[in-house]
Amino acid sequence: MALPVDRALAAARAAPDVFLTVTGERARREADRLAAPSRQGALYGATVSWKDMIALAGVVTTAGSKTRLNTPAASEDAEVVRRAAAAGLITIGTTNLSEFAFSGIGQNPHFGTPLIAGRVPGGSSSGAAASVARGLVRLAVGTDTAGSCRVPAAFHGLFGFRPTRGRYPMTGVLPLAPDYDTVGLMTCTARDLLDLDAVLSAETDEPESAPQIWLDQFATAQATSEVAAAVRNAVETARGQGFAMAQKPRSLLSDAMELIAHHGWPGGADAAALYHDLRRSEAFALVDPLVAARLQRAARLAPDEMARLRVSAANLRRLWPAPDTLIALPTVPFGAPFAEPLLSDPETYARINQQVLSLTMPASLLDLPAVTLPVGQSAVGQWIGLQLVGAPHCDRALLMAACRLERALGLKGLCP
Repeated sequence: MALPVDRALAAARAAPDVFLTVTGERARREADRLAAPSRQGALYGATVSWKDMIALAGVVTTAGSKTRLNTPAASEDAEVVRRAAAAGLITIGTTNLSEFAFSGIGQNPHFGTPLIAGRVPGGSSSGAAASVARGLVRLAVGTDTAGSCRVPAAFHGLFGFRPTRGRYPMTGVLPLAPDYDTVGLMTCTARDLLDLDAVLSAETDEPESAPQIWLDQFATAQATSEVAAAVRNAVETARGQGFAMAQKPRSLLSDAMELIAHHGWPGGADAAALYHDLRRSEAFALVDPLVAARLQRAARLAPDEMARLRVSAANLRRLWPAPDTLIALPTVPFGAPFAEPLLSDPETYARINQQVLSLTMPASLLDLPAVTLPVGQSAVGQWIGLQLVGAPHCDRALLMAACRLERALGLKGLCP
């Protein structure tokens, strides 16, 4: 059941590292409009948070940056917000993030970082993940360009979803790298992902799902032994529950990973181009130095290299083996690291940030739907995510497979 609205609002106000804006009047107004829940959908009356890249009418969309504090408030809701409101969801507010959504670590020196017991929350949708993991809302909507929903979901023991681009409308969502941006979702259960996807996509079918799951051994070997073992154990347990499983030395996701390692991340080049004027202005001094340095490095990526990479990625995407094939790999190569060593040393931050995103970037590069499931914890309690990647536009089949796996494996994430 969704939290009572007044309780949810009070909890959100008590978590300023999570919520940048709490929309009390709106939430009460939406709650007052609710009719008999029995006549409505599965998420009717559920509370939801929105990453502060997504426009809410009357609220300044800050993108987690001081440089945007004086921009005008949004005149209307983003289209995804309108769809959620029409389905009876109750908006609690906007959530914190890495500045401009340009970090897999999740830090924000301006508004605070929602740490996990001293460890980084993952980014960029850090506040979105924390809003669900702390029980402040039932549902969170963020954005995912290179892994920005999947990484924090994995670090928090949540289910997270990046859809095929274009599945959800982007009207009213601030861009970072328009060729790779998409709205993404985080919840406590795979079923909530499926139901929230139906609200935002208007696709409600629940296709019979009997996929073959390939474990990418090359990608899995990039993770720590503890993470790799948890992923392999989940796959083997699923095999024992009747799932068709195969281990493959590598997949086209491994190929995409090597393309990025060789050429660079084209989403970074897009972000540097988007913020070209800001990078040359006095206001750039206000930007988080760690984010600013990453933007400047991305600006040095060679345009011809990026063009070749995009062609290679388009060709690679066409090689997906079959619509009913899913590829399994870890979501992040390791559990959430402690914040202090990263945030106090720019070189360590840059290296760890790249590693954090290394296993989520391939699906983003190839524009494939991907979901992360919480499949265990490390010896010191860090959550471990299993990432499933599906064929282009086979989003509902992927989410149905996640629901089946959740039941077969008895998955329980951080949420009650």
